[in-house]
Amino acid sequence: MSKYYTLMLVPDQQQYVKSFKIPSFLLKSGAIIFAVLVLLTSVFIYDYWIVLQQVYENKHLSMENKQLREQIQLFQMKLNTINKDLEHIYTFEKKLRIISGLEVDQLSTPYFRPVSPEVIQQEQVQSNHYESQIRQQYDQEMPLRNYQQEPAYLDLVSDYEKMVLKNFGISDEYHTIKKLSPLSQRSLELAHELARFDFHYEHLQTMTHQLESKINELDEFLLDRESILLSTPVILPINGWITSYYGPRVNPVSKRLKMHEGIDIGAPYGTPIYSAADGKVVFSGVKPGFGTHVQIDHGYGMETIYAHSSKVLVRKGDIVRRGDVIAKVGSTGHSTGPHLHYEVRVNGVAVDPYYFLLEK
Repeated sequence: MSKYYTLMLVPDQQQYVKSFKIPSFLLKSGAIIFAVLVLLTSVFIYDYWIVLQQVYENKHLSMENKQLREQIQLFQMKLNTINKDLEHIYTFEKKLRIISGLEVDQLSTPYFRPVSPEVIQQEQVQSNHYESQIRQQYDQEMPLRNYQQEPAYLDLVSDYEKMVLKNFGISDEYHTIKKLSPLSQRSLELAHELARFDFHYEHLQTMTHQLESKINELDEFLLDRESILLSTPVILPINGWITSYYGPRVNPVSKRLKMHEGIDIGAPYGTPIYSAADGKVVFSGVKPGFGTHVQIDHGYGMETIYAHSSKVLVRKGDIVRRGDVIAKVGSTGHSTGPHLHYEVRVNGVAVDPYYFLLEK
């Protein structure tokens, strides 16, 4: 095998041909060096491409991180506004309970401003002018409550820090020993904002549920009071004149002294008789003494009886409202003339209907 290679250069215009002898080992070494250079260049270009991708990704993550921070700040401001509205509802609920005579229960104290002054200053710089005005106005109206030392908040911070470090593939031991990169540090700071937002949101949820429960209780109480009022016989059942009051009297039929358990209201034959309150008809028909009459159960232990009617217009089981026509005046049963015998019973005991009347 030849140890040399001959390289010939043939010029134009009939000049002499030039030849060079190149050792074979030198040519092979040059080829190897060229191949190594091509390989190194390819590796360098590939690494450079990977670095460019990482730079772009880091830039994208940095922008995403910034947008996420701004979004969290907006959410915090909106939550603060909701917190302020809840405080107004809380105050209104207390006033209603005082007016209604209900016991005033204590709800959880609201976290009016769940951010530190440093964070507020950063938010004012990063937020637009309108948002800064809202924040400044809110800070003037609401006091600052220290929540950053509460165990629930500290647990949330710890959980979010572990989540962020896990996403970066960083263990807790590495975090405590090594210094994190600036991007990792910014993301770790984001854990505090996420924890603050989450803590505030959970507290608002608790307050909302408490307020909902208290307002429902107040609503039920007021509805019950309204129902009691509607079920109380506060009007005279007919337009007429009282001829006999509640109390002992000589019975006009038996001529004996007897307890008169209602009032007699005189009126022309056929005069409409109205229900004195809301209730349910439990009897509609004829009984000795009362003759044709209607008995209404108003709930809360109260009942009314409308006796000596000429005609009943309701049936057992009917629901009636105050002012509904239920019968007409007559003189059935033990009666000496057309009138209405009207009774009010509480827990089965006859009481004076006169004391329930709003207009006397």
